[in-house]
Parts: sequence; C-alpha cells; structure tokens
Amino acid sequence: MTDESTTDAPAEQAPFDPAALDRLKRFGGDKLLHEMIALYLAGAPERIAAARAGTDGGDAPATELALHSLKSSSAQLGAMRMQRLSEQGEQLAKAGTLGIVGFLVQDIEEEFVRVQEWLAGVRDGRTA
Repeated sequence: MTDESTTDAPAEQAPFDPAALDRLKRFGGDKLLHEMIALYLAGAPERIAAARAGTDGGDAPATELALHSLKSSSAQLGAMRMQRLSEQGEQLAKAGTLGIVGFLVQDIEEEFVRVQEWLAGVRDGRTA
C-alpha cells in the first residue's frame, strides 16, 4: 500500500508566495512594497465588484477585464490562489460562461479576506 502523502501526486498549490514580496522589496525596498500592498488592498475590491457586476449583468467583456487586472496584480504580490481563481474566471468569461464565473467570483471574494489578512500582516511586520 502506498501512502498518498509520499507519492508524486501534486499537492495543493500554496495560496501565497512570499518570494514575490521579496522580489518587490529587493527592487524598491519597504517603501515600494508597502505602496504596492496599499494599492492592491484599495484596488482589488473595486475589481472584484466590477467582476461581480459583470457576471450579474451578463457583461462577459467587463468581467474578463476585471478578472484579468485582478489576476495580474494578485500574482505581483504573491496572492497565488487569488491569481489562479482570477485566471480561471477570466478564461471562462472570455468563453462567455458567466454562470460558472459567478461562483468563482464568490470564491474570489472569500479568498480576498485571507489575502487582506496576509498582506496586512506583511505590511505591519507580523508575517513574512
């Protein structure tokens, strides 16, 4: 019998990538890192709301655009689960499959709460 934890099966991907924050810090120091975190925390709710409005209003291009922007900014700050959810939603919106995107936006809204906590911890020196 094989223990599944020791097989080559892929583990669930990490929700956060602290190395992304390290790259920003190396590039521009704490000042840049804190500015990028502040911009993300201010802008992400607007993008999520735009994605929600797009799905609710049947506007696939608006949904796709909002999720594309959220995907990119999430990846920059190491919010990798948020990036993956946004990418899935973006691709589905591009294909016009907004019903499923609505469920992903709900997952994104829930994930954003975790991202906020993580980034606030980084900004405040509580988390690496």
